Amino acid sequence: MFLPFYITLIIHAIELIILLKRGELVEAYKKTKASRFILIFCALLAIVSLFYQNYLGILVTLGILMLGSFTVYYRQHISAESFEFFMDTVLVLSVVAALVAIIQYFIILHRFNIDGFELIIFNTPKNRVDSFYFNANYYAMMIEFWVGIAFYKILRLFQEEHLNYKKMGGYCIIILINLFTLVLSGCRTSWPAMLAGLAIMLLFAHFYKLFGLIVAGGVASAGFLFTHKNYIPRASNITKYLGVRQKIWRAAIASIKDHPLFGEGPLTYMHVWKQYNGHNTQHAHNIFLDPPLSFGIVGILTILPYFISCIKRTYITYKLHKNDTLVALIIGLIVMTYIHGLLDYTIFFIQTSFTLFMVISSFDIYREDIDMYKK
Repeated sequence: MFLPFYITLIIHAIELIILLKRGELVEAYKKTKASRFILIFCALLAIVSLFYQNYLGILVTLGILMLGSFTVYYRQHISAESFEFFMDTVLVLSVVAALVAIIQYFIILHRFNIDGFELIIFNTPKNRVDSFYFNANYYAMMIEFWVGIAFYKILRLFQEEHLNYKKMGGYCIIILINLFTLVLSGCRTSWPAMLAGLAIMLLFAHFYKLFGLIVAGGVASAGFLFTHKNYIPRASNITKYLGVRQKIWRAAIASIKDHPLFGEGPLTYMHVWKQYNGHNTQHAHNIFLDPPLSFGIVGILTILPYFISCIKRTYITYKLHKNDTLVALIIGLIVMTYIHGLLDYTIFFIQTSFTLFMVISSFDIYREDIDMYKK
């Protein structure tokens, strides 16, 4: 997830081919409840995409199959120790991504003949930092997740008998570095999404006083920005931004009405936008519109049993109080995804979805306790 997306795809494909040859992937599917619905879902998407000659959709379906397969294998092999190691590694590498973003920012300033550092957030996509992540909004979602993970680590430290101030300081520095590059990305949607996600984490981790504090801070910040709109990043193009979104959504809704059952496969919007006089872009820029647009009602119902199974296992983990802070992280990142998804569909990307699924599938750290409870 810390390489350009096409390299990430190649590496994941090689890993899965090796696991398939060893028989480990088939074994993981056999052991993972409801995982067969991933295969049925992907088969359906491939057929629908082929029927509508959505050839890019077929390629994306392979990506979805790769992600689902990796998730199934991950669930069978994740442990508490490996999960914490993965999270620490991700946070360290997020600083590398931030350094790349800062270098990009100086290059952008140089384009405008600006020497030294000036904090200027540009409106054009090519003049916003994206580090390894294709565009600034994908990078911003990655930052949301990294901040959430670092916040999880801090909450875990508070639960230890003796607080490790050195680790605490390290996680705080990582958060600050990533928040700085989030400013440079110019993404506005990430801030309320991240704030809401962190608040939810505090609630589920039983830090009720801090929850009240962050909610009060969020309300105060919203009030301040409402009366001082010049502090909102890229405030000058908000009206244009919302106008483009409305044009995209109208086209997406029209296509959903025409193909409600099956959609036309992944990236349907990119396939049909001209037909519906939409705006030229890849997806519907809304997490509630794009799934019915691309997968249809039948497609959503096909994959739903897998997610219901995951929700049940997460609930049991929370009910058993095996690790309430981990559950808080899972729910916090989901909240971030859905709030950000009101205006964008940045989760539909190999790096963002891989990061999210690595976290939200971690409930199977406690698979033995969950299975015992269900019996």
